[in-house]
Amino acid sequence: MSRPLAILVMVFILILANALEPASTASQLPPLAAATAALPQSFFSAAMPSANSTLSSELAASGLLHLRVKHRPFDGASSIQVTVKNIQVQKAGSPKGLDWITVIKGGRIFDLVGLEQGEGVLGGKTLAEGSYSRVQLDIVSVKVTVKGQKKPAIVGSNRLREIRSFNIDMATVAVLTLDFDAARSLAVAESGEIQFKPVVRLLLRRGALG
Repeated sequence: MSRPLAILVMVFILILANALEPASTASQLPPLAAATAALPQSFFSAAMPSANSTLSSELAASGLLHLRVKHRPFDGASSIQVTVKNIQVQKAGSPKGLDWITVIKGGRIFDLVGLEQGEGVLGGKTLAEGSYSRVQLDIVSVKVTVKGQKKPAIVGSNRLREIRSFNIDMATVAVLTLDFDAARSLAVAESGEIQFKPVVRLLLRRGALG
């Protein structure tokens, strides 16, 4: 056999030997790849949640709550200006300390007498779906105008808390109205001193989205 032919035969044998070599095992992988291959499948399930579970947590079910205010007819004053703040709702079944959710933090001013023909809008918030049990708010001040004179009223309780269960869901808007009974809330003494002890009932209705 000539020398060139012998060289060609040797090259062919080497190529054939490499082609027939067994596939690499985990122990022959680079260090990082080998370590990853050795981890149990449960590790990946815990460390990397599926796309579906991540998406569902981001799109937690929620609904809309609108808060409004009104009052029943009253002839004892020409103006009853009420300032409130920190309107909150309590979510049933939530841990203590996490159950009160602020719907409106800043102050809101409304004149009860001026609402005789309709409702005043306080504001709203998107809340998690579920059952809510109570509503509370802080009364900052009440100023009453009687016979042309505007006077500050003595507020019997600066914290108003009313029990009225309602549900939040995705299908509808929950409209919760604070209906003040001004005739029972106001007391004017002969001395001219005015006391305001809020008597309120909560009215609930639902509206369609859109």
